[in-house]
Amino acid sequence: MKKPLGGSNNKGKDKKKAPKEEAGPQTWEEYMEEGVLLEEKGERYGTGDKARRFYEKAGDMYNKACKLNPKDSDCLYNFGRVLYILVDFTHSACQKLSLLNASIERFRSALNYDPDNADTLFNLGQALTTHAEVIQDHDEEGEEDEEEGDHDHSHGEKEQHFHGSPEERAALELQEAITLFETCYSIQQRDLYAAVQEAHPKDASKEEKPAGLAEQEQKELSNSAGVLIDTLISASQALTSLAFLVDTVERSQDYYKQAAQKLDIALGVANDKLLWPATEEESSSSSKGKGKGAAEEPTVESSEEDVLPAVKPVSTFREAESQSDTASQKEKICDIHLQYSTILSSQTDRNYQDTGRISEDLYEKSLHHLDVVLSHQPRHVEALCDKGDLLGAWAQGLAAFDQGAPVLSDSDIERWDSASNITLGTSDAVAAAESTASSTGSKNASRSARTWQLFASATRAFLSALEVESQNTSILEKLGDIHWSRSLLSSPVALKNRPMLLNNASVYYRFAWESCKEGSTENVDEDQRLEVLLSWAQVLHALPGKDEEVLRVLKQWKRCGGSEEMLMDLLGGNSGDILQEDFVEFALQQVHKGL
Repeated sequence: MKKPLGGSNNKGKDKKKAPKEEAGPQTWEEYMEEGVLLEEKGERYGTGDKARRFYEKAGDMYNKACKLNPKDSDCLYNFGRVLYILVDFTHSACQKLSLLNASIERFRSALNYDPDNADTLFNLGQALTTHAEVIQDHDEEGEEDEEEGDHDHSHGEKEQHFHGSPEERAALELQEAITLFETCYSIQQRDLYAAVQEAHPKDASKEEKPAGLAEQEQKELSNSAGVLIDTLISASQALTSLAFLVDTVERSQDYYKQAAQKLDIALGVANDKLLWPATEEESSSSSKGKGKGAAEEPTVESSEEDVLPAVKPVSTFREAESQSDTASQKEKICDIHLQYSTILSSQTDRNYQDTGRISEDLYEKSLHHLDVVLSHQPRHVEALCDKGDLLGAWAQGLAAFDQGAPVLSDSDIERWDSASNITLGTSDAVAAAESTASSTGSKNASRSARTWQLFASATRAFLSALEVESQNTSILEKLGDIHWSRSLLSSPVALKNRPMLLNNASVYYRFAWESCKEGSTENVDEDQRLEVLLSWAQVLHALPGKDEEVLRVLKQWKRCGGSEEMLMDLLGGNSGDILQEDFVEFALQQVHKGL
């Protein structure tokens, strides 16, 4: 359908004439062609304002094309896909929902005219899954879109009259997404089977195919297998989200089981030798059976007691550019194991919610899958960050676990925390009482050492990720969080390193702020900027002699949009694991004083 671009046929250098304004698209075909070209330009830029503008212009072209031919499924699909892409370019929950609603409506319309289109089924499932995630944090009822002009942002007739809680609505959307992914998978599985029969006929009497044709067929098989794996992973993600939402333990465990079963199928596809180039066969040999034996390193490495000072992050790793547009078997195996880890991580959270207990076996299994990914790609940033998050959550869980812990006296607290403004965590009560509780001392010491070790391993995982993306605000913030959390411990090794831990936390929060201020990092929203500043101020408040710096950072926080209402919300129970109530109260006092 694409037409060749027009070019100038001027010959020689005759009289200069005023440039004629090129006529814009007029017909349906021209709008579609222009939309495709603009979308390709957006893909080349990837992220940032230029990419966003190209995608917005592409959406405008598809919108005009749809008005000329509202029943064309390709046009509706293209329009819906561009709207879905634009979701990643905004941090506003209201705008995200507006774009998602518009995207979902276009995909639904496209399916009315082409109900068996696997691409449309898959993308509608993705849009519904994303919508389910967003509405749990933002109630869109009563919100009207003010920026999308002619775009219709209703979710569709299926959802217009449902007014349940955000969780109930999310559960319904996830269930629909799962059904869509299963339908998509059935179509893709049928097509893949037919392609395998074509590429590898059972009739051995047929003549051998030319090398070029055989190579092309193998490439198409790999791409089809990769798309099928993507669908199974997406279905697993939707099932995992649904498992965490449902109210009964039995239903939750059943959905987690189904999520893992999707990945079992995906791993079978990833290890099928007929579907991948022979040169990549070895990449799956260590991953059969969910990655058994793939990762030689232990889940949690041994750690030194001394904490090293934070240094200016500099990227020491350059990602090699891919020379092939064929789906990579190794990449798909990594994607599968990342999702295995996500399922198990979600289960640890759900089990803690249901039982109040830490499921260390699930943490171990989840980390094992991340180690499989890192055995294939040692600088896989997502796996490194997931590993850091998981180890940190595990350590935080142990730090909050105080069953059977002896009670500290006032003198014990003063002895361990006399020179600090920070508050001891519950695990520190265990560690600080070790010397006076000999009957439980060994157990408490072991837990204290384990907590320190987990935090140290989490720190190393984030530092490895930072070597690849040295200006990643989220990684820098995580490093600040980890050092702050370690500074709250009261084990002897933590007390010894507390000044360095607090200093490092301050340094990493400062680096995080420098990386995101004035919009220098495009994927950082306003809430994260405010969070970084408040966390930084809290660390400075815990350091002696930093009163002026604390006020300076709090003033910056207020200039960036921080308010008394935000602090009151934090005091209301939304402060998370990092910000402490006593500091939030201090910040509130400063605001009342006219900060």
